[in-house]
Amino acid sequence: MKPKHISHVALLLGVIFATAAFASSPYDKSAGDAYRKLPDVKKGGTIYLQEGTNPKVLNPLLVTDVDYADIIPFIYSRLMEHDTETNQYYYLLAEKLEVSKDHKTMTYTLRKDAVWDDGTPVTSDDAEFTFKTMMDQKVEAAALRAYFDGFTFEKVDGKTFRLISANPNVNTVDFTNDSFQIIQKKQFANVPDFNKGKGIIEPVGNGPYKVKAFSRDQKLELERNPNWWGYKIAENKNQYNFDTLFYRIIPDAALAYEKLLKGDIDILSMNSDIFGNKVHGIDKDKFGKDATTDKAVWASHIKTEAPAPWSYIGWNNKRPIFASKKTRQALAHLIDYDEIIKTVYYGEAIHCISPFGSLTPNTAPNQKQKAFAFDIPKGIAMLKEDGWADLDHTNTLSKMIDGKKVKFEFTLRFNSENQMRSKMAQMVKQNFSKAGITVNVQAIEFNALLDVMDNRDFDAVLMGWGNGMLHADSKQIWHSKSWLNKGSNYIGYSNPEVDKLIEQASSELSGAKHFKLTQKIGAMIYDDQPYAFLVEIPGYIAGFQTRKVKAKKWAMKYDSKPNLPIYAAP
Repeated sequence: MKPKHISHVALLLGVIFATAAFASSPYDKSAGDAYRKLPDVKKGGTIYLQEGTNPKVLNPLLVTDVDYADIIPFIYSRLMEHDTETNQYYYLLAEKLEVSKDHKTMTYTLRKDAVWDDGTPVTSDDAEFTFKTMMDQKVEAAALRAYFDGFTFEKVDGKTFRLISANPNVNTVDFTNDSFQIIQKKQFANVPDFNKGKGIIEPVGNGPYKVKAFSRDQKLELERNPNWWGYKIAENKNQYNFDTLFYRIIPDAALAYEKLLKGDIDILSMNSDIFGNKVHGIDKDKFGKDATTDKAVWASHIKTEAPAPWSYIGWNNKRPIFASKKTRQALAHLIDYDEIIKTVYYGEAIHCISPFGSLTPNTAPNQKQKAFAFDIPKGIAMLKEDGWADLDHTNTLSKMIDGKKVKFEFTLRFNSENQMRSKMAQMVKQNFSKAGITVNVQAIEFNALLDVMDNRDFDAVLMGWGNGMLHADSKQIWHSKSWLNKGSNYIGYSNPEVDKLIEQASSELSGAKHFKLTQKIGAMIYDDQPYAFLVEIPGYIAGFQTRKVKAKKWAMKYDSKPNLPIYAAP
């Protein structure tokens, strides 16, 4: 699954990844055991949740933020679903997958009984239309296309199709299962501009839930389809149990927290600020530590083995002030990571030292020794070495760049819904001022911020990525070509050596060798500091209404968000 922007730390990415090697079929009979063994439950009721922003789209080809990317699989079924307990796959929309001996061809056979919400069958024509739409340069799906570069599509019959990769790698099966989510040809075939089609927010899906209602700044309601074809699959029998998923759109994390206490929200993914300051602080007597409590609510930092989402400052490498590697390295020494972890994350985070999961095999064991530490005198010295000086005697640094005197002043933007990022931005502003750098802080709405990034109209942004597959695919964010067509390399990072390693990793089939390559790629990117890598949070933090939500198991081994499908009402 491709990484997604995190709009606010309160909602973490539902990380999906796998480590299975290629075979004639990646399906394993043990996959799904944990789901097949879930106890019988009474289906029904409404579960109240929270989203921090309005949906920009509800379409798998166009979605770019993690919050709504997590909702898409409720509407559009994946070809195969990931078992987050065993790290394997079980069949869903596809009933069969065959992988050729040369690892290039994946032949999917769709379930005969799979239908769209309007009752029409899901066919290979839909799959073909999806592929052609995704690969159309006019469609705003550049991030997704990066993963399907070199792919071709072949229709075999009405229910069978092939995805053929010219350069297969260790992740090919994984990201096709996770990222190739079929849309209905009938809904979009005659739409003049796919990016603006009515269906991108009013989808005809094929998943367990349908969009019931959307009111801007108020709610998004999904209603369970009791006739969903997927319930015939054993793994799904006791999943997707609530009749309604009711997402309250509440940008303010503190307000969402108060609604959890009042019972207006049943499950709330929390940021560590609220968890540390309130759950473990002023409201500690109101919370139990687990589901056995006799208190109305309980909350926990549930630590799992999923790659962690992470926060960063993205420097626009195309801006002259950020073009120099040495300057960016100097800026890394002006950030007090420990203080951010302590005061913003209440000790629930760790220093991020890699773009691919600091605690995963993607990061070399000795990488921690190369971490940039908070050291203002060292940062100032490096800035001086790179030509920055107080040329005007105003305590503000300047530098002659291309014959022009340029002041070291920039605007740091972040999404207004996130108070934690507001705190971090102010901390950065204060420390940078000690080095003679002027930082103007600006908070804007999340979707507006995404537009600013897509248009490359910014100096620096404080954002977050959700980590994707365990065998990280670095092309989407870090290859220089991914700067084009509103791709995810929106900062314009370019390193020819990194590009070569990414291309090498992109054709590597061995998991062990892929880890080694990714370690090299991650170390070089970290040394280049195109981002200031801040913090990551392993697992997830969440609060629950004790009497409203029940589960035999509250988290699978590789979950990185509350596992909504397995929860049920009492």
